[in-house]
Amino acid sequence: MEVKKILDSVDDFAEYNEKCVQLYHAIHQYAAAGYSKREIAKIVHCGRNTVTKYLNGDYESLCRKDFRSGMDQFYDYIIKELSAGTSRKDVYRSLLTKGYQGGQTAAYDYMNKLIVRFQIDIAVYKSSTAEAIQKKKELQKYDHISRNGIFRFLWMGAEITETHKKFLMDNYPQLTEMLSCIREFREIYQRRSVYSDR
Repeated sequence: MEVKKILDSVDDFAEYNEKCVQLYHAIHQYAAAGYSKREIAKIVHCGRNTVTKYLNGDYESLCRKDFRSGMDQFYDYIIKELSAGTSRKDVYRSLLTKGYQGGQTAAYDYMNKLIVRFQIDIAVYKSSTAEAIQKKKELQKYDHISRNGIFRFLWMGAEITETHKKFLMDNYPQLTEMLSCIREFREIYQRRSVYSDR
């Protein structure tokens, strides 16, 4: 009996349910080795009816992911909302009001596929109001350094860009003295002595 080869393409493989593919191949391999349906069912932990279905069924229909689970009717709406910056959570909530009856995981899987396919820049923040989205887009124009990044630079000696370092020292001259104090303290801590050998 010929066993269908798993697709090599990552993009094509994403179209298939990994667990179903593994089960399909396991069942066919055991069957080819002469195991009975009952034995196979015990080994792969499924019912004999499932073994029969996978032995007699078509690979495509058994293993291909179903992205049409109630979501295709909202296809255009989902792309429009995600492209406008609406978060997946808000899109999902909106779909429920439009009659979607599937689960959240299935909805997110479907949306993630569209996000990858169309390279949509999704909203990652909890707030997805038009004002918040606009602020996020405006912030993306600027070069940022976080407070955590500044702390790691001062206390842990973490590297930051020369541009960030110049900006900090030019606009906050007290940081120069603070940086000196921190370095001195670290030296004292490492020597475990307040006295210098110098």
